[in-house]
Amino acid sequence: MAITRSMDRRREASPPAPHRSAQPAPSMVPQRTLTQPQHTNNAAQSSSALTLAQSLQYLSINKGTEQSTPRGITSDSFRPHGFNDTDNRPGPSNTTQAILDLSLYNELWGKIVYDDASLWAMFDRRTSVQVPESLHNGSSWVNWPQESTREGAVLRWFFNDIAPLVLSVGSNHTMEYVASGNLILQGGDAKRKTDLLLRCAAPNSTLGTYWDQVRVVGELKSNRDKDGRDKTLIQLANYVRELFSTQPQRCWALAFTLCGSVMRVYRFDRSGAVVSTPIDIHKEPLMFVQAMAGFVAMDASAIGFDPSIRWDRVTDSGDTIYDPTISFVERHQPDPFIWAGANKYRIDPSFIVRRYAIATRGTVCWRARPYDAPADSPWQYVVKDQWRAVERSVEGDFLSVIAPGTPGLPEYIWHTDIRVAGHTMDVAGGVRGGLVHGTDRTPTTHSGLTMTSKNLYRTAPDIRLKNRIKTRLIMSPVGVPLLSFTSYKHLLLALIDAIRGHQHMYRSHKIVHRDVSLNNILLYPDPGPPYGFLIDFDFAVSRTRMELSGAEFITGTFKYMSIDVLSGCLRVPHGPQHDLESFYYVLLDIAIYYNGRGRRRVPLPPHTVFVDPVEENAPSLAAGAKSLYLDPNQFDMTVLPTIAPEAHCIVDVLDQWRALIAGWKLRVRPRGVRLGPGIMDEDSVVDGMYKDVLEVLQIGVEALG
Repeated sequence: MAITRSMDRRREASPPAPHRSAQPAPSMVPQRTLTQPQHTNNAAQSSSALTLAQSLQYLSINKGTEQSTPRGITSDSFRPHGFNDTDNRPGPSNTTQAILDLSLYNELWGKIVYDDASLWAMFDRRTSVQVPESLHNGSSWVNWPQESTREGAVLRWFFNDIAPLVLSVGSNHTMEYVASGNLILQGGDAKRKTDLLLRCAAPNSTLGTYWDQVRVVGELKSNRDKDGRDKTLIQLANYVRELFSTQPQRCWALAFTLCGSVMRVYRFDRSGAVVSTPIDIHKEPLMFVQAMAGFVAMDASAIGFDPSIRWDRVTDSGDTIYDPTISFVERHQPDPFIWAGANKYRIDPSFIVRRYAIATRGTVCWRARPYDAPADSPWQYVVKDQWRAVERSVEGDFLSVIAPGTPGLPEYIWHTDIRVAGHTMDVAGGVRGGLVHGTDRTPTTHSGLTMTSKNLYRTAPDIRLKNRIKTRLIMSPVGVPLLSFTSYKHLLLALIDAIRGHQHMYRSHKIVHRDVSLNNILLYPDPGPPYGFLIDFDFAVSRTRMELSGAEFITGTFKYMSIDVLSGCLRVPHGPQHDLESFYYVLLDIAIYYNGRGRRRVPLPPHTVFVDPVEENAPSLAAGAKSLYLDPNQFDMTVLPTIAPEAHCIVDVLDQWRALIAGWKLRVRPRGVRLGPGIMDEDSVVDGMYKDVLEVLQIGVEALG
């Protein structure tokens, strides 16, 4: 069967495209007729018209106005997810502070517990430091600057009087406070300057500071009235986001604020943060000094690093908790390791993938190999750690049903919920120590973030904890990013494999992936076949369990979500047809934003069918924009001019697949769908969808020679 559209016509430089029939392209399966999208009621038709009009406006205007971040978009959205060691590794997002502040504000809404006095107990008996009478006269610090409204003066006081009391110097590394107000820390996502931080460094080091070295972050404010304000917490959260992203094995991250003479300490975790009661450092000087010395004295466990990741540090008598801040300084130390049941694996600390957010799964992946394997042996496995929401299904349970050698899917090795000292590592018990939270849902209505607002200021009874459990999964092989494709034929073959893997999970196990995206399709490291496989079943769901999942928001990666998922009009649970649509957006994304070598295009098209997730009403806009191009004329005029010149060889594949999606607008219903005469059950309909898509891709492969 031949591709129906001429390649020459596809190479026209700019719209308007030549006139063509308004009918979608015929199905690649002769006996099935595709129809234009149909709406079953006037309300749906009105909603569709609204989003279509919004999308037309979006595509025609120049976006230059800062928008509020929609609920459900975390601060991870600004950093493209890429592999840490490839040519496509994304650089810093350098997101402006105003935009990132709004995102963090929404991410942490209803997740901050203030005024927990028990947080001060972490410093009890940690040090024997005392307050000299020469520095404190019983009512205040003697040398506290008169111009204490200037943060620089307070910093000078701190380093003259306090730092010498709490400094810890070792033979191989030093824990030291650093005034960082004029430093842009290296290795981060956004250009941020903290006021005061604690780092691990080589003795007498004069090198710059990297986020990899930072153990604790602090923020100074000249005005005590800024204590408890949203802006103060969000500024601190900017730094903590960097800390979690460069040290993703953290179970928590510690921080402090000093607003005038009012101090608080903070413990951020993957469910939000707990904030202490305030103290006045003049009235409680010992507590202040014990806290600053306590931060310095904390070992890897107390500072928040995962106790299940160990290392055989040459200066220790046995294995201890792996500390990446020390490893950054002591480069000669061996790689860390983990236990998986009775098996021991060495892991490469230069992780493959990590997330840039606070209240999230915090997914991180490492390469691994057997502990006793030679140092030059290949990394055979991937170790994936994350903090899954307790209401989520376990990814390892889904992957454990895959038979070895199943095409298009990874090989399952092992998985577990992490346990430490016999207890499950979760936020509620393992991090927050059983802190009692409220049971009522946090109001979803957001009040605005202002310079003086205190909307995040809530106590534990007012917060319903979204508990998370740390899980670990080991699988094989160590894949290669999809953007490392060697040709467009290679790309299409990888997609065919991944779709077949998706089809196997649905037909054999009734499992739907629900998060098909660019980074969740990998290439095999060796030349195929096979060529590609589907990973990341974090959001997967079993269709045998029809109840709603525990997702707080719509499920999936925003850019690749189907029209139905974006518009919130699913008539049935998320099904395979929605994932097949997401596979299409992966190919379209590559065709628009990347060249034939998988490199990001420069310059990028100014406007595309893909809507920025930080736009106001982004889901509605995105659904409308994607609906718009389903019309063949709009596809020619709106989408075709944005596709990379090298990708015109796959435009017919994109067009035929687009036509299939247009035909699927008669969505699968629980008891079947009418497609011409008779009624077909859901499985038959879905089988036909898989067959159509795979045939379009296979014909595309054959056309490329």
